[in-house]
Amino acid sequence: MPEPVNISEVVTSFYSDLKTVSAELNSVSDELGKSVNGIDSILRNFNLGIEVWVKIRGGSGDPEQGDFSYWSEDIGYAKYRSRWGICLREVRGEQSSDTEEVEQWYFNDAPRALRLRAIDCLVQLLQKLIEEGRATTEKIREKLSDAETVAAALSKAALPIRRARLNIPTEEVK
Repeated sequence: MPEPVNISEVVTSFYSDLKTVSAELNSVSDELGKSVNGIDSILRNFNLGIEVWVKIRGGSGDPEQGDFSYWSEDIGYAKYRSRWGICLREVRGEQSSDTEEVEQWYFNDAPRALRLRAIDCLVQLLQKLIEEGRATTEKIREKLSDAETVAAALSKAALPIRRARLNIPTEEVK
């Protein structure tokens, strides 16, 4: 017959182990957070103002079985709660209903398991920021002359109003 287990001793041992594991986990997690905060700080200083997302993992149901659901976990650089930063999100939806649920966090506020999976995608995120930055620069260049034309036309149209405010007779200005 097996010896009876002293539950009190087992639980006391577990408590001690949990305390040690918790301290180690929090310490290493804090170090990870500091590294990501450093990257985040540098990116904010660049003032990119562009949002990009990289899929960490995802999947979808089987449409043949009538399951049109999908999900993904993503790492991105986005404006969240009025501040730009490295973020993580979980997206879930139904293709047939065009509804989507998104839960988003700043990197260090996300669940640990998601943060751990996201680390492998940091380099991809930086690459995508560069690509999107270049593409956005080109789009702005293409539209710049249009904006300058509108600004010049508006400025010309507003000239009589400015003259009137300054009490400059129209015939004196050439």
